[in-house]
Amino acid sequence: MHDFRLYEDSVISEIKRKHSADSVLPNGFRYIYFENIDSTNKFAKEHAGELENAIIVAEDQYAGVGKNSSHWWSSPCRSILATIILSIDLEPAETIVYPLLVGVIIREVLAEHGVETEVKWPNDIYIGNKKLGGILCETIIENGKTEKLIIGFGINVNQTKDEMTLYNMTSLYEYKGIEFNRCEILADIIAKLFEHMKDSSSDNTKYMEREVNSHLFAKGLTVTFESDKRYEGTLTGVGEDGALDRIRHEKVHFRENNHVTDEKEKVKNE
Repeated sequence: MHDFRLYEDSVISEIKRKHSADSVLPNGFRYIYFENIDSTNKFAKEHAGELENAIIVAEDQYAGVGKNSSHWWSSPCRSILATIILSIDLEPAETIVYPLLVGVIIREVLAEHGVETEVKWPNDIYIGNKKLGGILCETIIENGKTEKLIIGFGINVNQTKDEMTLYNMTSLYEYKGIEFNRCEILADIIAKLFEHMKDSSSDNTKYMEREVNSHLFAKGLTVTFESDKRYEGTLTGVGEDGALDRIRHEKVHFRENNHVTDEKEKVKNE
């Protein structure tokens, strides 16, 4: 395969070619590149105080994490592994929708590159029943306000089937059988994300809700998810707060010492 390294010049030139970097990227934007790093999100958190608006990109990471500290597997120079730092001024509650917002932005970019995907609540990108990518958003809060939003994302791009060891993973290459230019895809994600940062929080919430509900993984199917309880129900959509508040005929299994001790059924109104 060709080696489309995610060098700053290569990615920024793509932004300039398609989007006009001067109008899309904020003043002082920084592009930080690593061949190998433990975690782009970890680096972003450690250096957030000195970075206003930036992206940290790695060809490989050996301690990448996903939601609930799960390990994120990657293959060197085959994925897009990046973390964007955004300087914002939002109430903490307003940032809850951002994993889904980034998910629909990535979905839209991939559709422009000829690949239709779905957003799996709350922070994954799927093709069919296989995981293509994931998103991890973290915040830095000062004086009750969110000052920095740290958005990490990983997308499997050019891995072959033999390079993916987890049974439920896929890549753009495995799905389409062609090699993709990672620089073009990353450039489009950066440009589209910063374009949306110019919109109001309410506009982004409306955009997220509309797009997620149009491209929601497992919509109309019976789903199960767990927090302190295990929930089962028919997934019909998400609300403007990004929560699964459109689940019909929901069964709630109450747990005690990791065992189901009681079961009640309730119906949530859409």
